[in-house]
This record gives sequence, structure tokens and C-alpha cells, in this order.
Amino acid sequence: MENTNDKEELTLQNVPKAVNYLINEIAEMRVVLTSIETELGLGAHKHRPIGIERACEIFDLPERTIKKMMRNNTIPYYKIEKKIYFFEDELIKWVEKSRVPTFDERYANSRRRY
Repeated sequence: MENTNDKEELTLQNVPKAVNYLINEIAEMRVVLTSIETELGLGAHKHRPIGIERACEIFDLPERTIKKMMRNNTIPYYKIEKKIYFFEDELIKWVEKSRVPTFDERYANSRRRY
């Protein structure tokens, strides 16, 4: 069971060995997934409501600018009664969607058209 190229027939005698192998593989996959989530800034710890103060810190903008963006519906936010909420991961994804292509990227795209 240790090498994926070795196709061993599953029998009642080697089921515990197979289960142990699968448990180890899943544990390794969790470690890899956690490190990828951390590198990308994802994960459950990022999907929690934050207030407008924290949103201002993330963008390094004054509160009046964030509120103007809310009035113009250009930033994702939530409103419950009079309280405003954001999700940090949504704000990061929103910024990533607004990426401006570099000159080289624009130039490469324009050359492909001809």
C-alpha cells in the first residue's frame, strides 16, 4: 500500500493497512491545503464579519471614503439595522478583481489580435 504503483488486492487481512495508508494520505493533504490557504489569505478565520474601522485599516482609507464607496455600491458590505459589516476575504477578492494589467500584458494581448 505504500507505493501507489503497487496495486495490491484488497483483502480482509490488509484492510487495516489500507485504512491506515488512507488516513496518512488525508492528513498530508490537510497540511498542504492549510498551507495553501494561509499563503492565499483564505480560510475560515478570514470569513468573519468585521466593522468599518477594520475595513478602513485594510484599505488605509478614511471612514468617509469607505462610506462613499458604500453609497455608490462599489464595495461589498452588509447592513443589519444600523450596523455595517464586511468580510475580510470578500474585500480581498474584490480588490483582486480590480487588478490593472501591466503594459507588457496589454501589449501581449494586442499583439495576439493581429
